[in-house]
Amino acid sequence: MSSHRLSVVMHLALFPPLSLAAPAAEEVAPAAPAAEEVAPAAGQWAYEIRGPETYPTLEGRELGEPFVEERVWARALPFFAQDVINLGFDLPNPYGTAVVGAVLRQDIQLSNLKVGVNGQPWEKIGFVDFGQPREENSTVQAKLDAWLFPFMNVYMIGGAIDGHADLEVGVPGDELLDFLGLGVLCAPPIGTPADICSRTLASKARVDYTGSNVGVGVNLAMGWDRFFVTLPITYVWSDISVIDSTVEALNVSPRIGVTGDVGDMGVIALFVGATYLDATVGLSGRFSFDTSGVPGLDDTSTINFKLTETNKDKWNYVVGGNWDVSKRWSVLVEAGVGGSRENLIVGATYRW
Repeated sequence: MSSHRLSVVMHLALFPPLSLAAPAAEEVAPAAPAAEEVAPAAGQWAYEIRGPETYPTLEGRELGEPFVEERVWARALPFFAQDVINLGFDLPNPYGTAVVGAVLRQDIQLSNLKVGVNGQPWEKIGFVDFGQPREENSTVQAKLDAWLFPFMNVYMIGGAIDGHADLEVGVPGDELLDFLGLGVLCAPPIGTPADICSRTLASKARVDYTGSNVGVGVNLAMGWDRFFVTLPITYVWSDISVIDSTVEALNVSPRIGVTGDVGDMGVIALFVGATYLDATVGLSGRFSFDTSGVPGLDDTSTINFKLTETNKDKWNYVVGGNWDVSKRWSVLVEAGVGGSRENLIVGATYRW
């Protein structure tokens, strides 16, 4: 029975609510609240919608000019939050939890091939052609995060993985016989070569697997006016059902974007970037070939193999958007394209 060692790492980046554009200087300041209205207490702003009135950053002031009314950040995190508030910026709620679903398809590269034929000891060979193997994965992840500093978010993720890998293999008949010590059948002193010598033996394998993963990460963020830059870095440990060892993978995804308010509907951030994924795992399994009619071989010959698997392209492009419906709720959609890897991530986050 086939066994498969495979890693999955899904980048689950938090896209921070960064600065919004300041209103033009000629805009009229909003009227003072009526006498019967009660302003929220300091440190307990009752913002519901992240629009320019309820989620301010630079309100027509020079950077460093204080708010008209003093604002106090009454929470433990992030550190130095009050200094940022005093510069005229608002901050997102410091803690968040998210549920994220993702699918990924990518080509993989195989190297360091070793085979054992019909139960023989492992030997390193180079005549097996694995074509272009490909894997597909789906995952559901839970995420907890906190803003440690106004420019740094830290997070933990954990979830379940389900997927499969499709492999095709081709083995030249003459080289297989030579490897088995039967090369004379392809170059007989008398008679004609065996029919298998001129054929390429082909076989296919599909390896299904499930697993779980945990990971930690950090997201560095900065912004000015409506523009922002983020750099999420995630490291993930994955346990796959068919193996005993733990697989490790690194994911880095720099991106740049722009935010814009949509009135009572909140704030939308659009971004582009790239994703670096480096996952190296072991892959093992077996293929069976029809070798009936070949002297010295059974009707079916089995090749057991083990090798090293890596993702074919380390980088691909990213495009997506984050919709902050309110200061508490946001929705993320991100697509990875280009190279030999495609992925789609959809998630929802609640902040408090």
